[in-house]
Amino acid sequence: MHIPDGFLSTPVTLGTIGVSVTALTYSFKKVNQTIKPEQIPLMGLLASFVFMIQLFSFPIGVGTSVHLTGALLLSILLGPRAGFIIMAVSLLALSLLFQHGGIFSLGANLLNMGLVGCFVGYGFYRLIPGERWSLIIAGVGSGIISAILCALELAASNMLEMSVALKTMMLIYGVTGLIEGTITLLILDFLRKIKPELLDQLS
Repeated sequence: MHIPDGFLSTPVTLGTIGVSVTALTYSFKKVNQTIKPEQIPLMGLLASFVFMIQLFSFPIGVGTSVHLTGALLLSILLGPRAGFIIMAVSLLALSLLFQHGGIFSLGANLLNMGLVGCFVGYGFYRLIPGERWSLIIAGVGSGIISAILCALELAASNMLEMSVALKTMMLIYGVTGLIEGTITLLILDFLRKIKPELLDQLS
């Protein structure tokens, strides 16, 4: 869902930057107050992991692309605020080093993938009983909400018709979210088998 520069209008660009910067400032403040020493090495490891998986993106037209984000896994292991910070660093690096998304559209990309993926995905995970179903619904739900936001941003910028964007992107990101939820479930199951104290310690 990396939107390049030139696809969003100035009001949409400024609005999404404002939302993302506000959320990032809040997250930095809270993480500085609550971070545990054992989380710092894990943050570095997970930052490298999500950076790598986000490198593999596939263009779907209308100036955007699809890929896994790792946001749901980040928010479960570290909390949504720390996960959001890692997503911001990863998206900035991808934009600067590999042109995966634009500099001026970074606010929109961070809103769509980071804020929704971490906070909304984590909310679904916590609210829905049963880990397996909650992860699947968290992946699909956050994927669909991200798609709706992306479609709204592109439509508001007169890049495409809203009806066309919604149908296409909700389907694509719903399926992507299903894959992300399933992979997150498999990773957590694996961690529970080889290092169960990690999940108990950081939950």
